[in-house]
Amino acid sequence: MKKKVIVLSIAAALLSINVSASNYITSDEYIKSESQTIYNKVNDKIEEIRLLAQDENNIVIIDGQRNISINGINYHLNNDNYIQFDFPTPTFTDETRFRNVFDFIGSDWELTWYDLGIVMVNKTFGNYDYGNGCLIEYSPNNLIATPVGDSHLVIETASCAIDDNEKLSITQFLGSAKKLDFSSFGYQQARDFVPESIAVINDKVYVGNTNSTFSRVDRFDLKTQQPLTPITGFTKNGVAETYRIVSDITEHKNRLYVASLSSNRVDIYDTQNDDQIIMSLGTGTWSGNTFNTTLTHPYAVAANDNYVFVADITGKISVYNQSDVTESNHKRASKYAFLSLPESNNILRNIKLEVVGNELIASFDNTATYVYDIANLEKSTELVEPKYTTHFKRNVYETKNGDVYTADKNGRLNVYSKGKLHFNDPENIAVADQNMVKYFDQIENKEKTLTASFDLAAEDKTLAMLQGNTILLADIELIKMHLSNTVGETPTAIDLMAENVVRTPLLFDGESWESLTENHSVRINRLLSGKQDKTHLALTSYAAQETSNLNVEAQFKGSDTWLTLGSVDQLPAFNQYTIEQKVVDNYAYPTSDGTQSVTFYGIGDVSYLPSDLFDIRLTSETDEFVKKITDFRMKWSLSFGKYSRADGHWEKITPVYAREWMIIMANFAYVINSPEFEHLWFNYKQSIGGGEHEFYGNAGPVYAPGGYFSSDDYQRIFKEFMERGGIRLGVTTIGGGLGGGDVLGIDTWNYYAHYYKSGIGVVGHEFGHHWGSHSSSFSSYSTGMQRMSQDIQQMMIRRQELPYLDDNINSFYKTPREDLYNGIAHNMRVPRPASDINIVERYFAENPVPLK
Repeated sequence: MKKKVIVLSIAAALLSINVSASNYITSDEYIKSESQTIYNKVNDKIEEIRLLAQDENNIVIIDGQRNISINGINYHLNNDNYIQFDFPTPTFTDETRFRNVFDFIGSDWELTWYDLGIVMVNKTFGNYDYGNGCLIEYSPNNLIATPVGDSHLVIETASCAIDDNEKLSITQFLGSAKKLDFSSFGYQQARDFVPESIAVINDKVYVGNTNSTFSRVDRFDLKTQQPLTPITGFTKNGVAETYRIVSDITEHKNRLYVASLSSNRVDIYDTQNDDQIIMSLGTGTWSGNTFNTTLTHPYAVAANDNYVFVADITGKISVYNQSDVTESNHKRASKYAFLSLPESNNILRNIKLEVVGNELIASFDNTATYVYDIANLEKSTELVEPKYTTHFKRNVYETKNGDVYTADKNGRLNVYSKGKLHFNDPENIAVADQNMVKYFDQIENKEKTLTASFDLAAEDKTLAMLQGNTILLADIELIKMHLSNTVGETPTAIDLMAENVVRTPLLFDGESWESLTENHSVRINRLLSGKQDKTHLALTSYAAQETSNLNVEAQFKGSDTWLTLGSVDQLPAFNQYTIEQKVVDNYAYPTSDGTQSVTFYGIGDVSYLPSDLFDIRLTSETDEFVKKITDFRMKWSLSFGKYSRADGHWEKITPVYAREWMIIMANFAYVINSPEFEHLWFNYKQSIGGGEHEFYGNAGPVYAPGGYFSSDDYQRIFKEFMERGGIRLGVTTIGGGLGGGDVLGIDTWNYYAHYYKSGIGVVGHEFGHHWGSHSSSFSSYSTGMQRMSQDIQQMMIRRQELPYLDDNINSFYKTPREDLYNGIAHNMRVPRPASDINIVERYFAENPVPLK
């Protein structure tokens, strides 16, 4: 509970503000949103019960006392029909009867009985200091005096606060989801369903079906999970109207706006009145005065409180006043203003319009984006130019509370809190507060990744995304995390030998090629990692040797704090252990430094936990090997490619090669992550360049684009080294290796020689092919990445510093000949002579840098 006092006015606290999408929030934001939301819902529930109690058929008489039954439990009513609560049993802290009535109050609120009523206090920022704030109180039998009047239900926020050094975060993610396809709307064949736009209003999904034969607006009821009769047209003023290509639909404040390309109209429906037609913008014909009432092939529509915006093929966006959207103006409404949209000039264009705050965003399929200031539009026939032109995502959607969702072609859904996404500086668009990429498929019963989205919409806790010819309907889940100054509980000791633990060996002898190439993916900075779902914790080791004295640490998505889930005495090499262990609400998990604790609220209520919700690592204070492989700056995702002899100079990966790859990549990552590599990189000319030349690109050693590096080039490429994505590893037979794109393969001799005089340099060479050719320093045989990685590794072998130094760990060189693609050349298993001093060693002898 909070202690530090801050001052807020009661009037300010009574404002209705929704929860921000941002992970970290201030106490002010949370008070205004959480406290007021709970207050409003409690008040609504109390008044709902009082209304029910006016009907004597809802009353139960027990011992002469009027009662009302709620979810099978009887509650007393007073003379004014206010619900009363008996003293809690069997313990004073039992909240069952309260939560049966107010089931929307989360576990982060403490509900306490007082004088037949309740005191509601948030565990994060609340207290019980009556009269000095931060509680909600319900008193059925007495009026409570407040500065704004007497009431049975009051909210006090005058002293709400979060203690210094504490943090509160809210994380959104997509939970359980289902897909709607052609069959969901009653179609017999997939080709009949050609969705282009979607909207969600009042628990109904609307889909603009652009089928050229019978275009319509399909509807789906979210409550009954059944299709509704589609909107195929309407009759107004005795005239029957049909649809010829529903090009776009959108919604705003209980109105559905339907743009019809070849019908030359935008139709507006009342979604609170059984989707009855209100009126149409446009005249229904493409010919006429386009600066008065005519719309010529409209293909995008958006709306806010003041205006309706329609883009058509006349190179402009027509602006109508909302005040002119009346039945009497059907097909007669005059245009108010116009926005210039040069690319809007033929029916093959595909565009979306969206209002974000005081800006209108016009986005084309090629991400060309026009941004208009719509705060102070004046009546005119002059075309208003966009204030910015840039490139952004095609899918932009502003929710009712002002949060903005955007979706990109890679399947990432970004969330911006109200007011954060703007285009005042189009080259530096704000960083999203949160992102979502995973969801749980109800039908297939497994986690999936979002794909490219073509339109999106949201209402309350439902997100609809148009993906291909299907609509994904996903629950928007919410979990709260409180970083508290309270010291956490003692970490749980995890027994990997317990009866309910499931062990799964990894990269074991006999594992099939299909399994090796399909079932393994590991981040280089998480060779020791974990995964937490709703019921189980999986601990995974892609380390080639046993590790000991491990702490299982987790970082909640969007947080910068590491907490401890438990501890493990020993974790064998190349194994995964799955334990029945949950992350639970209302438990004080200790932070990794032991000074604070983390408590979650809402985990018990969500349908599933996405695999990216917790980043789990295994650390150790005593195991020196673990220290070396924990938290590399790089996050490369390693997997094994489906290479074979049919691909040319390749052989199929086998378990012994796969295990050695994990060793090689750990050592290579250690080299790239080292201060020595960073120093050489940013001092390349003085070090590897011998004081004569810089690192150079594919243009070669010339002062020209793609030639010698500038300081900006060094910064940019170093960042790309750290942020490189997936790498598919394999075995080559070309004489050295193969690389480029996400491919990285090395020849058979490297798998044992890298412990001695060669091998890592080849990895550096092929790694460099991701950026450059043999004409560049990225993959030159004598300089650049090959020289740097090889010489640093050799220096670290001599220092006995690398994570792996003993070739008996995997004993690759002892593998039977029939299990290898080439024999072992034992002359390559000879240590480098002490007299052999390489370039890097000579340089650092003269220019020492701090060691790791």
